[in-house]
This record gives sequence, structure tokens and C-alpha cells, in this order.
Amino acid sequence: MNLKDRRTRSGWQRAVALGLLLILAPACMVNPAQIYIPLAYAFIGLCIALLVSPTPTAAVVGLVVGGLIGAAVYNNSLKRELWERHRPEPAPEK
Repeated sequence: MNLKDRRTRSGWQRAVALGLLLILAPACMVNPAQIYIPLAYAFIGLCIALLVSPTPTAAVVGLVVGGLIGAAVYNNSLKRELWERHRPEPAPEK
């Protein structure tokens, strides 16, 4: 199999994969905030790390630490929301 055939096949595979992603995306149970909040924190961590020390290692560390902090922030807000939703109602006063 020559190189041209491999490129065509991988193009078909990419098209099929993209089509499957687009078809199955509406059924996904992921909340957009679940992705955007950690992503925003990761980007901020990346920028701060690069301001402090402009090296690839600092960039990776800033990205990872920022993403972890963002995930913790999202998780904490989710716990608070669940706690408020399941809080027992006070007994009626007589």
C-alpha cells in the first residue's frame, strides 16, 4: 500500500470519526460548565506560569495545576447545588 492510499484511508477515518462525534454529541450528558470552568482555570494557570517562568515545564505545570483547581471549583459548586436541592424543608409552625 503506497502513501497516497494511507492518506485517503486516514481521511475517511477522520470523516467517519467526526460524523460519529457530531451525531452522538446531543446525547452526551456533559454540562458545558463541566468543561469550560476547568479549561478557563487551566488557561489562567498557564498564563501565570509563563509570566513567572517562560519554560515548557512551567507551562505544563501551570496548565495541569490550573485545570485541577478549576475541577475542584466546579466540583465544590456542584456539591453546594446538590446540597441545596436536597435540603429538608423546615417543619410548619403551629
